[in-house]
Amino acid sequence: MKIKHIAAAALLTVPTAQAFAAEVSGNVALTSDYRFRGISQSDNAPSIQGGFDVAFDSGVYIGTWGAAVDFDCSVDPASCGGLNGGIELDYYAGYATDLSDSVSVDVGYIFYDYPQDEGLLGDYAEVYGSLSFGDFGVGINYSNDYWGETGKFTYTYATYSVGLSDTVALDLLVGSGDYDEPGYLDGTTSHMNWSVALSTSAAGLDFALTYEDTDLSKPEAYGYDWAEPALILSVGKSL
Repeated sequence: MKIKHIAAAALLTVPTAQAFAAEVSGNVALTSDYRFRGISQSDNAPSIQGGFDVAFDSGVYIGTWGAAVDFDCSVDPASCGGLNGGIELDYYAGYATDLSDSVSVDVGYIFYDYPQDEGLLGDYAEVYGSLSFGDFGVGINYSNDYWGETGKFTYTYATYSVGLSDTVALDLLVGSGDYDEPGYLDGTTSHMNWSVALSTSAAGLDFALTYEDTDLSKPEAYGYDWAEPALILSVGKSL
């Protein structure tokens, strides 16, 4: 899901009634390529991103996140936008809580909005859930009508996160997407992706170096290099 940010945002307590005490976090980042489930959303070009969240003591949270996108569409380039105007805006709400000292759960709803989209019917929604066991995690996202009105879609994934030192963290991910019908991809209804990321913080900034890859061929990505292996550098700042 596109809620993932490289910055671990600083928390600010909002003075509200005690029962509705909330914390606000925000971040901004620049990444050399915006990859979502292993596929470039910025035509293998840099993307500026940012967002904020409001988390309540009850475990309920709401937030929004945005990123510059460029799908370089050959059918109607003007409708796809890009770094010179194309943007993705995500709006989400959910509930997260600890079930024990080592087990936590997170469930919610996210809507993906492409304001510049004039003909690709890109807007869609997903429900999601994840379960964390210490350093390990599993999750699932489901859409009843995925991007471009291509029908049902399910994405499942597993993660592993561990601190290699006091300043460096390692994050691993393996995911699998299953589509009701082709459209998002060309001639296939499934794909896998995986990533390995190293992250650290210095001078008030958050840095991440990520290797991303998929099992998709270039023709399955409509002839683009969007699903080819990539090494991605991200620099972020907590607000």
